[in-house]
Amino acid sequence: MSEQLAIRARALRHRYDNGVVLDVPQMDVPAGQALAVLGPNGAGKSTLLQVLALLLEPTEGTLVLRGESALEGGRWTGNGRLLTQRRQVTLIHQKPVLFRTTVGANLSMGLRERGLAAGEIEARVEQTLTRVGLEGFARRPARQLSGGEAQRVVLARALVLETPILLLDEPTSYLDARFRPMLEELLRERSEQGTTLVMATHEESLADALASRTITMENGHVIGQRTSDP
Repeated sequence: MSEQLAIRARALRHRYDNGVVLDVPQMDVPAGQALAVLGPNGAGKSTLLQVLALLLEPTEGTLVLRGESALEGGRWTGNGRLLTQRRQVTLIHQKPVLFRTTVGANLSMGLRERGLAAGEIEARVEQTLTRVGLEGFARRPARQLSGGEAQRVVLARALVLETPILLLDEPTSYLDARFRPMLEELLRERSEQGTTLVMATHEESLADALASRTITMENGHVIGQRTSDP
């Protein structure tokens, strides 16, 4: 059996009135692989992640996630499956945005929507907060955190869901430098456990540390790619 793909994209394009912001002829990401997307601001990295997360419907293209068609001809393949497919993917946005409630409630919201029992939710929330260095933060108001703490809560909120595909948009932007090794360790663990990672970043050092393959984007186009051994 051939290598299973977590993401299979063909002819992904997105246009705004001022022109093309995304043009990716082909992208295959095997399950469990870590892919880094390098490029400067405005390269199209964030647009690509929003399409892969099924949050932005592109102008053209097809997209298959874990063997299930999500996009054909630039249109979602069916509203009945869209929610289920979206729950296969978590996107961590560049700027941390938290709900106006407690840290614990921010983490537990997605778990409640998935129907998990209260005891399991509490255990997973506490365990994940501990993993990001925020043990005992569950009852704190999320909007009163520092920028670095908020970024770690956003990371924890994504990790606690344990989705098979994890997308990260400039994950170190608001993260304190001393927590960079923690981020790398957490992401490496998830990759080793079979989670597929796609990271948009301008930091080649992060790509080298975590990704087995790197693509470089500029003006919405893929202009190069390479493989590495993180």
